[in-house]
Amino acid sequence: MNVDFLSEESSITAVKDFSMHINENEIFGLVGESGSGKSTVIKSILRILPAPGVITKGEIKFKNQDILELGESELSSLRWSHISVVKQKALNSLNPLLKIRNQIIDTIRAHEQINTKDAMERCNILMDLVEIDRDYLNSYPHELSGGMRQRIVIAIALALKPKLIIMDEPTTALDVVVEKEIILKILDLKSQLGFSILFITHDLNLILNFSDRVGVMLGGELVEVNSAEIIKSGGKNAYTKRLINSIPDVSNYNQVKVDKNAPKLIQVKELVKTYSRHSSIFSSDKFPAVDGVSFNIYQNEILGLVGESGSGKSTISKILTKLIDFDSGEILFNGEDISCISKSSNLLNYRKKVQMIFQDPFASLNSIHTVYHHLSRPILIHRSYNKYSKKERDQIVEKEIISILEEVDLSPPEDFLYKFPHEMSGGERQRISLARALLVQPQLIIADEPTSMLDMSIRMEILDLLKGMQDKKEISILFITHDIASACYLSNRLIVLKNGKIVDSGTTSEIINSPNNEYSKLLIDSCESGWFIKDKNRQ
Repeated sequence: MNVDFLSEESSITAVKDFSMHINENEIFGLVGESGSGKSTVIKSILRILPAPGVITKGEIKFKNQDILELGESELSSLRWSHISVVKQKALNSLNPLLKIRNQIIDTIRAHEQINTKDAMERCNILMDLVEIDRDYLNSYPHELSGGMRQRIVIAIALALKPKLIIMDEPTTALDVVVEKEIILKILDLKSQLGFSILFITHDLNLILNFSDRVGVMLGGELVEVNSAEIIKSGGKNAYTKRLINSIPDVSNYNQVKVDKNAPKLIQVKELVKTYSRHSSIFSSDKFPAVDGVSFNIYQNEILGLVGESGSGKSTISKILTKLIDFDSGEILFNGEDISCISKSSNLLNYRKKVQMIFQDPFASLNSIHTVYHHLSRPILIHRSYNKYSKKERDQIVEKEIISILEEVDLSPPEDFLYKFPHEMSGGERQRISLARALLVQPQLIIADEPTSMLDMSIRMEILDLLKGMQDKKEISILFITHDIASACYLSNRLIVLKNGKIVDSGTTSEIINSPNNEYSKLLIDSCESGWFIKDKNRQ
């Protein structure tokens, strides 16, 4: 199969010569970084590929029936009844205005004529299957945890007893403990009901724990398909070998201890941030996203902030960058209360000192601008070139940009100056984001899940780059992640966050070797290689 994205001037091949098959009752893992073509493959299978994407070659068969030749009514019958989908973000997959019961029933009634009593009985059976109390059928999505929402999405995917479930990064936003619970539940359901799974992920370490076969994608091509055992032993392709060699291990942790006598760059004291939540049409209540959090960031250290989606990590990052206000508590930056910084030149100066790297390397760069534009903006905003002519200024700016591109290992830098984001890989885009943050010589970089959308090999390259830049530039980094293995590799100290509260903190060595909280222990245990085999043997 070939998939091209067409324009008036040219076409881009997103998927090239893609061939695979999935056996009955099989788990097929499809691995690749963001932008490798995984999502395009899914959309092609389901015939939901948006314009200007076009399948220009090949066929897609389900039970010897070519999906590309089906009419709309036949496609409607195929989707959910025979092939269903579990998407990455459960909260986005569920309607926030409907109770869980209504969302399950709506899915069933879209494909079957069924009375209310039988529909409710089906709801009860599905809730039992995913091990959620039936009382939650009367809940709204926001009232459930991330793990419970993902189980609900799985229940909806099972509602019509499909033969194939496509799971598109279903555990990416979850911490490793909840991820493990969800995976084990999926495997249990597969054993009971006998469906096949196409499991899409960028996390090779995860899929090797439970898949039968694995396909590895790179640049729109399927570079290898093999059994999980062969892939685990190194595979046949050079890219596969690189992925295997890059799998992080919690035992390979940062053992460099921070100097407790070093000056405190950031002091956070009893920080509280609440959000309003509508409990009914006429009333609302408040819930604490951040609840009494206190910590310090020392000069020239990397502090890891670990927790699942919804634990308060991103709220803390938005508060520290003054994108949102906090309700109570105190934050000192170099001894100065940041709540006193007004929306003026003082705020601009603060944001020069506190820079951010975002999770999504696609969304954090403007698609219509070149690398030169992205990197020249912070220089021109934060510095004055009044004494120079425009020509001299442009020469100075270009020289600085070339220098920082070399520092973030984008060589030759001249080749990247006038590239657009779509012309670069996810890892290259994230290097541009790091370069943009470094250009203004910050004291603190807040890296919010900067590697979560990258494949293993690129992830380790970015972690090594962050570590190298932190040491070279003598800056501090707040590394926010749900991946404790990456946090252990990079960070001097760790903070473990759950439900808006700090449940554990200490040096990386202390957290790994003698965690003080049961949740921390679960995080570490869930990172162990081969956890599925161990759990299977316990049963």
